[in-house]
Amino acid sequence: MKKSGKVLVVGGGPAGMMAAWVLSEHLEVFLFEKEKMPGQKFLLAGKGGFNLTNKASRKDLISRYTPSGFLNEALSNFDGLMFREWLLSLGIPTYEGSSGRVFPEKGITPAHVLGKITGSLKARGVQFFLKHKLESFNNNMEFSFLSPQGKLTMKADYAVLALGGASWPSTGSDGKWTKLFRDKGISTIPFQPSNCGLNINWPDSVKQYHAGKPLKNIVLRVNDKVSRGEALITEYGLEGNAVYPLVPEIRTILSMNEVPVIRIDFKPVNTMEQLKGKADSILKTADYSTVFNLNSTSMALIKTYSDKESYTSPQRFSYLIKDLSIPVASLRPVEEAISTVGGLNIEELNPDFSLKKFPSVFCVGEMADWDAPTGGFLLQAGFSMGYYAAQAILKRKTIQLIDNSVASK
Repeated sequence: MKKSGKVLVVGGGPAGMMAAWVLSEHLEVFLFEKEKMPGQKFLLAGKGGFNLTNKASRKDLISRYTPSGFLNEALSNFDGLMFREWLLSLGIPTYEGSSGRVFPEKGITPAHVLGKITGSLKARGVQFFLKHKLESFNNNMEFSFLSPQGKLTMKADYAVLALGGASWPSTGSDGKWTKLFRDKGISTIPFQPSNCGLNINWPDSVKQYHAGKPLKNIVLRVNDKVSRGEALITEYGLEGNAVYPLVPEIRTILSMNEVPVIRIDFKPVNTMEQLKGKADSILKTADYSTVFNLNSTSMALIKTYSDKESYTSPQRFSYLIKDLSIPVASLRPVEEAISTVGGLNIEELNPDFSLKKFPSVFCVGEMADWDAPTGGFLLQAGFSMGYYAAQAILKRKTIQLIDNSVASK
């Protein structure tokens, strides 16, 4: 089938690869990536447990993203179930973990998944240009790239930019594209960390004896935000799946120059009354760890962040188990974050993710200012945005062909 029209996809992450895959059935697609290979951040993400998406229903899926409404259409048009069906069509079966996260079947590595996707792209005729960095583009849809071989300029009918956020810059996701956008009068927002660790001013005793130890089956609270799971004590503070969902609230508090306080419930399965009942049987503080089934790490934190009178009173101690307050100093830097917020101001985008100032240029993926927790939601949004933008381009192209046919009669 003859392909009518040319599309440039700039950025070889999930959003860019998905857009290229959808568009390649009908249009000539040229995929540009400034690194030596596509999907480098995709590979790195797989090292921590390769959850591709989440089994959440469409309604629940949509509720996990902010700002509310921005990604609704994209997620509805390519949800977790559709994503899994697409993966299966490429030879990548998946399964649901107990937490709701969706993983490739055992033995399938991130490199294997990436290879299946890139192999399919090449089979569909997508042309790759690696080590090509976007330098400029204009109203004539001319895009200039720098590569080791020199400068290359290419003109296209449409372009999909998937330039990434600013986390994990070693993978090429450095956020430096924002200057190019600002120079064109396109508003950007400074990048900030999301899904990251917390800096806490631990005393030396905690760092020396408890760094590297987990806090399992806990509930964390910041204001009215609640998260359950596991946290890891580090020399700088806390990280882990129970921590990350609270980062947006902590980030908001820090922006108001206030001190965020994270509250730990070490025994979420026990009621306060149950713990108070156990407290009645305690004769001395040495019994605390046994009676309440607390390990040395939990005991150390409670002792550090309580006064002597509360710590030595069994009844007051039981309250500390359910609600221990620890002040947060700051968030870890952008470079260490799993994801970022900031980047392209979404007010610059039309509902189909095209730029208002450049209507034939679409921007997708983490380069836009949206947020989501870990657990498969980040990758899902990238693939959904790429799919949705590609469908919008194909729809425009169809309308254009119809209009041209009518005009020629």
